[in-house]
Amino acid sequence: MSVKTTLAVTVAALLLGGCSTTLDGFGSQQAAVEPSQITPAPSGSVESSAVPPPATTTYGAGAATAAAAVTPRAPETPVALSPPQATAPGGVAYAEPGAARTQLAGAWKFGWDNGQKTCKVTLSTDRGMTGFAANADVDCPNDIFMTKAWDVWGDDIVLQNHLGKVTARLKPMGNGQFDGTTTADGTHITLIRG
Repeated sequence: MSVKTTLAVTVAALLLGGCSTTLDGFGSQQAAVEPSQITPAPSGSVESSAVPPPATTTYGAGAATAAAAVTPRAPETPVALSPPQATAPGGVAYAEPGAARTQLAGAWKFGWDNGQKTCKVTLSTDRGMTGFAANADVDCPNDIFMTKAWDVWGDDIVLQNHLGKVTARLKPMGNGQFDGTTTADGTHITLIRG
């Protein structure tokens, strides 16, 4: 009996499945919505004309400007590529450019806030990345603490940071003292031989 029941259920399922419209391939399917008609492209006359030349741009490099950029030419005005000749603190020129630097190398007391605050700065004749080596104590203001180089330009001592940017410029005042300003904010500063 169970075989007969199974066979009867299977036959009934096949008969009902054959009448279904939802299964692909069984029965006839009716579309719920009509398929849309494709509208044909318009067929009109076609006009043609020449393409205008490209507009001239005021940016970018052309062949003429690129050639001018790489062709050597004489400068319009001569530009000094090196600082002025080194001189001693008294303003007397030395035959040897390094003589003033040798005299200025050593320990200095850097002062700001009218001498109320001081820190130690050391100038050396050893070559650094951007000039002669220099270093400042942690107590120094930030711009001066970042001093890694120095040089003599004319009578002035110039302090430079690790990128070669001038951070301070000082003029000789006599008796081992230099006065000047910082380039960042114009603060009055002094260097005294210490």
